[in-house]
Amino acid sequence: MDLSSLAQLQTEGVNPRTIHIDRMSTLEMCTVINSDDHRVADSVKECLPDITGAIDALAPRVRRGGRVVYVGAGTSGRLGILDASEIPPTFAAPHSQFIGIIAGGDAAIRQAQEGAEDNAQAGEDDLKRLNLDPELDSVIGIASSGRTPYVLGCLAFAKRLGCVTIGVACASPSAMSRSGDVDFLIAPLPGPEVVTGSTRLKSGTATKLVLNMLSTGTMIRVGKTYGNMMVDMVASNLKLEQRSRNMLRRLSPKCNSMSDSELDALLAQSKRSVKLAMLVAETGQMVEVCQQHLDSAGGVLAAALDEACPTTRTWTFNEGNFKRFTLCIDGGGTKCAAAITDITGNMSYGYAGPCNLTDGIGNVPGVVATLVDATKNALKGHLPSGTEPSDAEWRHYLRSCFRSVWIGLAGLDRAGLHEKLAPMLAEIFGLDHTTADFRLTSDVDLLPASVPLDNNPRSVLVLIAGTGSVAMRYAWTEDRGYVRVARSGGWGHMLGDEGGGYSIGLEAIKHTLLVLEEQTLGLRSQELDALEEAVIDKLGCTTSRDGRIDILSHILSGYHQETVKTRISQLAETVLELASHDQTAEAIVQSQTSHLVTKTLGRLTDSRSSGYAAAQETELVLAGGLMRNRGYQRTLREQLDQRGLKFSGVRVVDDVAAAGAKFLLEKKE
Repeated sequence: MDLSSLAQLQTEGVNPRTIHIDRMSTLEMCTVINSDDHRVADSVKECLPDITGAIDALAPRVRRGGRVVYVGAGTSGRLGILDASEIPPTFAAPHSQFIGIIAGGDAAIRQAQEGAEDNAQAGEDDLKRLNLDPELDSVIGIASSGRTPYVLGCLAFAKRLGCVTIGVACASPSAMSRSGDVDFLIAPLPGPEVVTGSTRLKSGTATKLVLNMLSTGTMIRVGKTYGNMMVDMVASNLKLEQRSRNMLRRLSPKCNSMSDSELDALLAQSKRSVKLAMLVAETGQMVEVCQQHLDSAGGVLAAALDEACPTTRTWTFNEGNFKRFTLCIDGGGTKCAAAITDITGNMSYGYAGPCNLTDGIGNVPGVVATLVDATKNALKGHLPSGTEPSDAEWRHYLRSCFRSVWIGLAGLDRAGLHEKLAPMLAEIFGLDHTTADFRLTSDVDLLPASVPLDNNPRSVLVLIAGTGSVAMRYAWTEDRGYVRVARSGGWGHMLGDEGGGYSIGLEAIKHTLLVLEEQTLGLRSQELDALEEAVIDKLGCTTSRDGRIDILSHILSGYHQETVKTRISQLAETVLELASHDQTAEAIVQSQTSHLVTKTLGRLTDSRSSGYAAAQETELVLAGGLMRNRGYQRTLREQLDQRGLKFSGVRVVDDVAAAGAKFLLEKKE
């Protein structure tokens, strides 16, 4: 173990936002802690594919009775013990199936056992006592730094045996990732702690979120829930007894009218099991027979109900839903969001994975499937409780219930895609793709729908700043609504798109590279400023033996191009946070927003531009991740004022799908 490299670990990084936290007011201190905590969920989001793989590996083993062993030291060990101890009362799993082990033994749960984490052999010895079965058992090693010897010893031993091994760390790369002893490595990177090195903070929160997802996802996969109800819990106290009654009334029509005493008698007859009680109530069969149905279905209640009483679970199409809904889908590179409104204006939402055609050009069927999944998820709230249509029923329902559909897809502007997709999607939703009831456009073209029809501006300008940037002008037509008449920018991050997150991050990196180079050449003697420190920290750069920080090699070596783009774009958030009190960061934001207004937007506000309309007759719609940042938005508005651009209205749009669905409803009316 190389202790000299400790300071280079991401978990030991210095947080530039909290350097003076001891001099802040209590409210300022709490505000900065809360602000930093917001970074945690996004760091876990990046690990979802790895978490998914781990859950899919754990579930079949757990279903067959395999054990899950959490191992860790200090905070990591306590979090593992917490998760292991919560599963039995929550999901009625055997207490011996989920085991938490901490370096130093149970005494370390309440009082730190110094030095225990440094003993790799102790980790191996602790696991040997469990007599692990490699065909069934799995080990989750937790170490924020990714280098704790005790945890590495556990993982090495489990891997040699042939167990499934999962590593949870908040550093990358790490000793854990390089060990070759981890089947699934989950490494969220929430950044340096508010108090340097105190990994019970953001790293601990990230770890807790990961463990929550691993255990909950595994329990769902093995049938411990019905829908989102914990039907496999044991009613061991008064609160859980009432929850059992509530679930039975909600999930079973036959239990809905029962009194508390009748439900209690049913539960007592059914061994206090909600799943078994529901089967007994729905089928009218003996407890022993219902237990056989459950066992045959692997404990999955939905499957047991289908086996025991398929006719009671069959869903029939409600003709009252015929052409009742409007649907708008915002299909982007991050997620696919569907919004549905009924004729009364009530709205429901559904989400699915990314469906950017530019990224998935060779997978059009996959993109279509994602659009359908998001729509189904939005429709589920309109189905009778506890039902799940078959594939044939879904196809009929999707073709029958929509009055109008508008799908906005990222990457649709590629040649030939619209002609290929429009007939295919229109058929799925039971509409004619040549009529106004079905619209397939770029996702950007959804944004003018956020302007209320009663505003009725002659023109709408859309200005987007996310990873890249683009501006579009739309003109109103009576038959087709807002139609795109001009475009400026949007060339992609490699060719420009000034004002976007990539461009801001790139400027911050270039500035930092220049400063470091001047220091190396002896042209600069002063210490690094807050921006340079923050860039180095955000990128996770380390110092070489000769004392140099090589940002360029760190960014470009060993990363795919998409990862490089993401890493650079994420620096925009750091620059924006510092802009209020760092002159260099402020100058970068000023320069980028100035270019966005004078060049990208400026070309469309030039009176000689195609489709030109005066600003006072134009509504400006702002969208994209950067536009939700108040500092960026304020600077942009200042740039507009300086150039005398007074629009009839300015609005920031977050929920594009909802805006599109409302537009369709209003237009129909």
